[in-house]
Amino acid sequence: MVDPTPVALAVEPGEGAVSCREKRRILICGHSMVFWAAHQARRSAVGSQLGLSEWAAVEWQGRRGLRWPGLLPLLFGRSGPVPHILVIHLGGNDLGLLHGRALSLQAKWDLREILRRWPDVLIMWSAMLPRRVWREARDRRAIERARMKANRAIQKALGDGLGVYLPHPRIRAEVAGLYRKDGVHLSEAGNQIFLNDLRQGLRLALGQ
Repeated sequence: MVDPTPVALAVEPGEGAVSCREKRRILICGHSMVFWAAHQARRSAVGSQLGLSEWAAVEWQGRRGLRWPGLLPLLFGRSGPVPHILVIHLGGNDLGLLHGRALSLQAKWDLREILRRWPDVLIMWSAMLPRRVWREARDRRAIERARMKANRAIQKALGDGLGVYLPHPRIRAEVAGLYRKDGVHLSEAGNQIFLNDLRQGLRLALGQ
């Protein structure tokens, strides 16, 4: 059973919320977590629009295997109008290949570049999730520490004006049922929590 406890979005009431006088364009981008979340959303009761179609149009761009260097080409190579809200879920595939500090520094640089090119966009950073298996790592605990440290560094940068931070506190590596057998991707139950977090965070950002 999915815990109904609402996610706490790191944004003060009225701060970072997007005006809803017209439908807002939301782009959710990232690696396979986004790909599979979109797949499950399409089959769920709320649908691919996450139940937000009254206020927004949601577009998904999930690329399996995507790593951080592919983010800006993915965003700026797409056709269509600039989104009002950009949700980014990325970085997990880079841990084990990059030190957490290097990843967070690159992330902050790229978030600033996104705001330079799209000055009116609201960036929502979806926190990197824990994994039961880190394929590129010899020391799982070290990678987990790097993940948490990178998330904290990016959260701090977002608090300094780069955007808002969306945590996923109910997704924990010790809960085996939230993951597929590979220990990397989320199960149906895990994806449902992930989708609920996205939906609740976006509702808050939309001022709903």
